[in-house]
Amino acid sequence: MGEARSFLRDVLAETDAPPDLVDSAVLLVSELATNVTLHARTHLQVSVRVSDSELWAEVKDWNSRMPQPCDTPADATTGRGLQLVDAIASSWGVTRDSDGKMVWFRLELDHAGYLERRLAPRRTRSLAPPLS
Repeated sequence: MGEARSFLRDVLAETDAPPDLVDSAVLLVSELATNVTLHARTHLQVSVRVSDSELWAEVKDWNSRMPQPCDTPADATTGRGLQLVDAIASSWGVTRDSDGKMVWFRLELDHAGYLERRLAPRRTRSLAPPLS
């Protein structure tokens, strides 16, 4: 998860994204990458795209099993990742493809013009899961 967070912070450092947007995006990517490590157990790929009006990110894995939001007991220390994504993201979803799935989220920017320095249309990095 550290590499996914670093990648996203590096990409967003190339923009003038406000700190609260960076923190929210990094938290959500970290949650989705953790889900890949715990549940999909495959490599993962993080992609991010930034425009004047939104930040869009996806975490791809190579497991076709769809994520299952769950009712988590109050004293549980895990199981709230998708609830967190749902609470923070402007929208989110899952797209299945021929070799797995992508869980994506979108964060709307509160004010147009936050991101004056542009990125390439889309930045992607593939990450290997930790060795166990």
